Amino acid sequence: MYCSVDDVLHEFTPDLKASMLRDYGTDFEENIARHIEKAQAFVDASLARAYSVPLHKASAVVVSALCKIAAYFATIAYSEKDEVVQDKYETAVTMLDYLVQAGNPALVDEELDGDTAGIFYGSEERVFTSEELSKW
Repeated sequence: MYCSVDDVLHEFTPDLKASMLRDYGTDFEENIARHIEKAQAFVDASLARAYSVPLHKASAVVVSALCKIAAYFATIAYSEKDEVVQDKYETAVTMLDYLVQAGNPALVDEELDGDTAGIFYGSEERVFTSEELSKW
């Protein structure tokens, strides 16, 4: 996983965290871990539009987006008051979209650099002459 349960807990308000701890008891961390798995699948699906996933080591931006999405999933499953964390979810989705648009692997996977890009789309700056095209 790109993040831990503790990373996600920082996204909760203290009141929500206390309520969830009280209600879930010993299953609390397991419950959050399931939401992290779902959020990571969402993040990977989003980033797969432009990058090779799973990432070797997710960047801080990816981890932040993942934590916000996992917190969103956990909150709506717990309270069904998605407006509480809707802003975090929308922010995370926007962050992932910007990463895809940027096309910079270093912003996504900290173990990659610009020379080992895992980008799947885009075009090279080639000019195909009429002579080259006639070969096809």
